[in-house]
Amino acid sequence: MLNKEGHVPLYIQLKDLIQQQIESGVYPEGTAIPSERELCNMYNVSRITVRQAIDRAVSEGFLVKRPGKGTYVSSRKIQQSLERITSFGTTMTGQGLIAQTSVLEVRNVYASDRIYDILQANKQVPVLRLVLLGTANAQPLAIYTSYFRPEIGQRIADIALDWASQGRAFSSFDLYESIDHELRPVVARQTFEAGLASGKVARYLKLEDPAVVFIVESVAESETGVPVEYKIAHYRADRYKFSISRKIGT
Repeated sequence: MLNKEGHVPLYIQLKDLIQQQIESGVYPEGTAIPSERELCNMYNVSRITVRQAIDRAVSEGFLVKRPGKGTYVSSRKIQQSLERITSFGTTMTGQGLIAQTSVLEVRNVYASDRIYDILQANKQVPVLRLVLLGTANAQPLAIYTSYFRPEIGQRIADIALDWASQGRAFSSFDLYESIDHELRPVVARQTFEAGLASGKVARYLKLEDPAVVFIVESVAESETGVPVEYKIAHYRADRYKFSISRKIGT
């Protein structure tokens, strides 16, 4: 219970109590906590105290407000290191989640000039576009849209369709195991930014529009420096947290 005679503000005590209840499983991930009125009655505190406690919990990331619905326990974020590229399946299973990848699209297309320039490919020849949806515990987490050089595109597509039919979890970088060694990527040049999801991305990721996502662009290059894949990935910003260790120096 709350100590009304102590030195710790009541709203901090209430916030800490709610956090303890979340950690102990009283309020599971994704469920609603009691309403403001219910919390006032449960702990005999004012509405202002309850709102301060909830606002503090929201700012610390373990509660989320859903307008018109209430306050919910935040879903645990996926921790992904930027120091090394790991497979989607490995990342998910390493955090106790059941992962799977679906193929949303496989198509030979004439892409934009920018994509042809990135891939250093002949603009008279279509490139393969592959769109993957990664899920964990049946919740959509990421969409990967990749373009491949013509000489490897169909082989990549065949592997992706086969693996998806087996219920495997993967991203495009996992698909090169049967590709000729000289075309296998050894480095990926990447950029990271936050942005708004398009309507299509929001629908696939089951996000309310507008929604913020992490956008990661990658160019995968072979050992000889040939760009073999251009990929743009959209990650749910409410479920992902990226981390990296960096040296400090001038």
